[in-house]
Amino acid sequence: MDVRRLRDTFTRAGAIVGATGRGWSPARRKSNRSRRTKPRRLSRNIQSHNGLELAHEGGRGRERTQAQAIAAGLVLACVFVGVAAAQDRPAGKRYEVVAPMPEGLNVTAINGKGDVVGFHWEPEDGNPDILYEAPFFARGGEVVRLPLLETYTATFPAGVSDDGVVVGRAGKPAPPNVHVHLRNQAFVWTAGKGMRGLGAPEPDDASLATGISRDGRRIAGLGVGPAGVRALLWEADGDGWKPVVVPEGDRIGSHVLAISPDGKRLAAVRNVKPTLWTETAPGRWTSESLDGDEDYLIPRGVNDAGTVVGFRDDREGTYQAIVWTRGEGARRLQPPPGFAHAQASAVNNAGAVVGQIDGPRGGLPGPRGFVHEEGRLRILDEGGPDFVWATAVNDAGQVAGIIEKEEGEEAPEPAPAEVEKRP
Repeated sequence: MDVRRLRDTFTRAGAIVGATGRGWSPARRKSNRSRRTKPRRLSRNIQSHNGLELAHEGGRGRERTQAQAIAAGLVLACVFVGVAAAQDRPAGKRYEVVAPMPEGLNVTAINGKGDVVGFHWEPEDGNPDILYEAPFFARGGEVVRLPLLETYTATFPAGVSDDGVVVGRAGKPAPPNVHVHLRNQAFVWTAGKGMRGLGAPEPDDASLATGISRDGRRIAGLGVGPAGVRALLWEADGDGWKPVVVPEGDRIGSHVLAISPDGKRLAAVRNVKPTLWTETAPGRWTSESLDGDEDYLIPRGVNDAGTVVGFRDDREGTYQAIVWTRGEGARRLQPPPGFAHAQASAVNNAGAVVGQIDGPRGGLPGPRGFVHEEGRLRILDEGGPDFVWATAVNDAGQVAGIIEKEEGEEAPEPAPAEVEKRP
């Protein structure tokens, strides 16, 4: 599946298909083309973030014959020379890539301390030929596999606060043409109290959490009901959570309600216009449609200053990374030579924007994570060539995202001297 063919679309049952949602996907059988070949799973948002399936977005298959690959390599040798020249890094900031696993990793969120949540491709029931994306929370070297909410079959982590509160969505299947109340339900997880469902305020019958403030006191998300999709908050209330409908938060047209680290800014598409909400006083919100044409920006992140980042589809199949600031309005981030597509996923309070750049559809160069700061976009080569999407960044100079080996890439055979001798 090509991510560029997808749109933010909702169904009244609460299923969402998105364009960059960070999501979970069901077990997939490995092909027999190589020892560790898996379906390509690069272009994802998700999250996905922020985590939806509601929002599974598969990657771009790049299967080629040997002759095609050789030809592509010859042609693109010149392209990569141009890219390298364009990406000469001046003396400046280096980012720490937080990667609790070296491969098959899809991080959906990072907090201010460098803790991350996301998914990791692992054998299902010990079978190395069947892989599934296992949801996790990682703090330093400690990795916790996130459990299932009772009666649910899938867990989609989307955000994590500085004190380790994880939020996201729990999902379960339903028979065809059968309505299941709360088939998708927002959840909150802590190490001490485990998994808890957040429900959905009436008349909604589905919900999802898409982010959380750094202090763990405010959760952002969406409710899906008879009137469509609306923006929701859950406010910490003693030992529980109180749902709050965001004022002027109806007619939401994107599957992520982005929330700033301080919890006072929200961003999404409302009534086909990118919209920013600002808390001007405790519990009092104002909304504004960001200047520009309809659908010119699908928000994916917002910082404490109200800088909004995301992407747009030019309707010709090209994705463009967009940054909106109050002083400059919307501007496009230009990808380096040879790259055709770009999507912005997150922004920190210093204004550093991270995301993914990619080559022409079906061609090279392949996807890479990027950072844009001080007016300059560069490839995040700190993560190596397999760091294909930077999905999250914090104020401590740490980034995280998707790390995957190219389809068909095999582990090297051991040298003869390294082969274990057998009697």
